[in-house]
Amino acid sequence: MKDLNLLFTFEALWRDHSVSVAAENLGVTQGAVSGSLKRMRQEYGDRLFTMVGRRMEPTPFAGQIAPGLLEALDLVREAQSHTLEFTPRHCRKTFTLRTRDIGEAVCLPAILKALHHQAPASRLQTVASTVEETLSGLSTGRIDLAIGYLPMLKTDIHRTCVSSQHYVCVMREGHPLADSEMTLSRFLSQQHLLVETGGTGHVALERALVEEGARSNISVRIPQYLSAPHLLLASDMLWAAPQVLASTLAQFFALRLKPLPLTLPAFDIALYWHDRFHRDPQSRWFRDLVAQALRESLEQPATLTSTLGKQIENQLS
Repeated sequence: MKDLNLLFTFEALWRDHSVSVAAENLGVTQGAVSGSLKRMRQEYGDRLFTMVGRRMEPTPFAGQIAPGLLEALDLVREAQSHTLEFTPRHCRKTFTLRTRDIGEAVCLPAILKALHHQAPASRLQTVASTVEETLSGLSTGRIDLAIGYLPMLKTDIHRTCVSSQHYVCVMREGHPLADSEMTLSRFLSQQHLLVETGGTGHVALERALVEEGARSNISVRIPQYLSAPHLLLASDMLWAAPQVLASTLAQFFALRLKPLPLTLPAFDIALYWHDRFHRDPQSRWFRDLVAQALRESLEQPATLTSTLGKQIENQLS
C-alpha cells in the first residue's frame, strides 16, 4: 500500500467488522472509510471485505495479506514510539479509565493526586464499558487503562496486579446479628443485597449464594455499588462486598464488617492495557503512575469507624 492511512483503515475493518465502528474508532466519517476501502479494492483487485449478515468479513485474499500488513503497521508504530519524547509536565491529555463506581470511590482519589502532581495540565475521565466495548476501546486507544477484576479480558491484553482482595460481610450498625458470630447458617438465613456485576469476575459471588441455596433470599439486585450502604441502613439485609470498598464506605456510613462465612477465592484488582500501546512512552508512564499510586494506597487499609470494624480488619489482614 502506498498510502499509510489505508493500512490503518484495513486494520480497523479487520478488527471491527463494521464500516461505522471502524470510522468511529479512527475518528473519521463513514464516507472516508468507504472511500479508503474503494481505493484498496482498486489497488489489489479484490473486494477485501464483504457483508456477511450484518458484519464485514474479510475475503480469502484479505486473510492472506492481513498478517503482513498488520505486522508492517506494528513496525511503523514501534518506530514512531522510539522517536517520541514524553514530558509529563507538558502533558495536556485527557486520560480515560475503564472502571465502575467501586473503582471511582476506591482508586480514583489516589490516581488523581499522583496525576496532578506529575502532570498538572492533564485530565481524567472514566467510562463503564462492557467487556466487548472495553477490548475495542483499549485496542483503539479510546481507553488508556481498565481497572478492576476482569479476567475475561485476554486477547492481546497485558495486565498487572495492584492488590489482592477478598470479600467481607457488611451490615448496618444495630443489625440483629451485629454482635453475633456470623456463621454460615445465620448468613444464609438472612435477606441479601446483591450487586450484579456482569462482565467481571464477581459473578462467583452470586454463584456461591445460589449453590448454598440462598437464591430466594436475594431481596434486592442493583447494578452499581455506591447505593448499597443506603439500602443497608434502611433494612436488615446483608451484603457480601469487596473488603477494600467496605472499609472505604465504613468511614462514612454506620456499617459493621464481619468475616464472610462463604468460601470464596481471593481476587485481584489489576490494570489492563492493549499490546498496541505496550511500548508507547506516554502509555507506559501513565500505567506506571497508576500502578504505583494504587499499590501504595491499597496497601494501607482504610481506618474503620467502629471498634468491631477495627477488630475484623485485624482478623482479615
